[in-house]
Amino acid sequence: MDLRLCFEHKAGVNIDEADVFRHYAENYLNGFDVNWAGSISVPHMDTKTGPMEPLWQYIIHDASDACRDYLKEYLSRNPMAGYFVHVYEADLGLGDRKIN
Repeated sequence: MDLRLCFEHKAGVNIDEADVFRHYAENYLNGFDVNWAGSISVPHMDTKTGPMEPLWQYIIHDASDACRDYLKEYLSRNPMAGYFVHVYEADLGLGDRKIN
């Protein structure tokens, strides 16, 4: 399965420079094998803030169940300052399913 992590900024926080956000996020996700995937718009019903702005995203390709479970646990005990992190699980041919 692939895991897609989407970063929605909280009120008053918005890093609109990709290189700056990448530095911040890659330090936060250190230890996970993440791949930068630019930005994406997610369904409004999945976001916590009102506007439907593009969110920065990373992909973890071919993640194991243990990786998925550890990622969810990591995000719950170590929230990223200034951002909500949405995680989608994608299995080939089944589409994406929000898991966090």
